[in-house]
Amino acid sequence: DLKNQVQILENDWKRALADYQNLVKRFESEKHEVMKFANLNLISKLLPSLDILEMAALHSQYAGVKMAVKQFEDILASENLEAIVPNICDPFDPNLHDCLEIVKGEPENTLAEIVAKGYKIGDVILRPAKVKVYKK
Repeated sequence: DLKNQVQILENDWKRALADYQNLVKRFESEKHEVMKFANLNLISKLLPSLDILEMAALHSQYAGVKMAVKQFEDILASENLEAIVPNICDPFDPNLHDCLEIVKGEPENTLAEIVAKGYKIGDVILRPAKVKVYKK
């Protein structure tokens, strides 16, 4: 009877230890996900500032502005931010592109103009590219 009780307690202890290890793994996974989404939120808030800096660099003669844009882009790239830069006449993809306007023309459902580039991190689209699309 005593051996039976020891066996039951040992099995319960092993189950409790396994549950604890699973809980630690789940907690670490959830912590990683929370940090990932916090970073995504912060980066998406910085994108309008990047747009303004890029526009300033485009119209500025000062090398410092261009260096600031490059540094900002490098920091965001270190966080795995990728630009979505479509080309004219690429097929329209609603997962990557946000259609701002429909333009008469052909080939249908292809990009007529790129208004603003988009951004993604991995498979997460932070901002789709803003485009105009040809339709008959």
